[in-house]
Amino acid sequence: MRRALTLIPAHNEAANLPAVVAEIRERRPDLDILVVDDGSTDDTSQVLDRLGVRWLGWPQRRGVGCAVRAGLRYGARLGFDVIVRLDADGQHDAGAISRLLARLEQDDVDAVMGSRYADSYPGSAMVKRALARVVSMASRRRVTDATSGFWALGPRAVTLLASHHPRGYPEPELHLLLSRNRLTVAEVPVRSRARLSGRSTLTLLRLLAAGARVLLAVVIVPLRERVDP
Repeated sequence: MRRALTLIPAHNEAANLPAVVAEIRERRPDLDILVVDDGSTDDTSQVLDRLGVRWLGWPQRRGVGCAVRAGLRYGARLGFDVIVRLDADGQHDAGAISRLLARLEQDDVDAVMGSRYADSYPGSAMVKRALARVVSMASRRRVTDATSGFWALGPRAVTLLASHHPRGYPEPELHLLLSRNRLTVAEVPVRSRARLSGRSTLTLLRLLAAGARVLLAVVIVPLRERVDP
């Protein structure tokens, strides 16, 4: 039977983590939880001690991609076959974890992404829609949500990404990396909620910067050697 770990990268999410962890424990009490503290300057570490979850971290911020890679490596070394990644701000509904895992269990895919825009895009998401089109063309498969941070990763994806997960704001590049290494991805529609508190770090400027990185990755990623998971 596959062992599953829930991975939550966090930066200054002390106010939100108790509710996020409580919801996961309510909806999926069978899952272990790992939080990676990406150089938080608030009370995140003290909150994590009280929550009684697995956690690791470092004193300076390195980016969500580095946090996810560290969590994947940690989980792989402890023998977890499946890792579910979701954000620490409460935007992801823990009730959808079961649907992502059910799709992953069908064995024809290596990873499953929760898409907020599987059916349509709101008027405020035009930049994300354009980014998804670029990623779709580059990866040669339909991608409706290139910036989603809600994933269920199977054994082959965990093995690959534990050493090669993109850094920085990694989600668009992640699609290219998986495609380049011939790992299959499915999408499951999910609903997005407002942050419980605080402000998103994915500003318009950073979203445009992510688009620029994707355009660069479109050139670079196909030139890299494939990695055998």
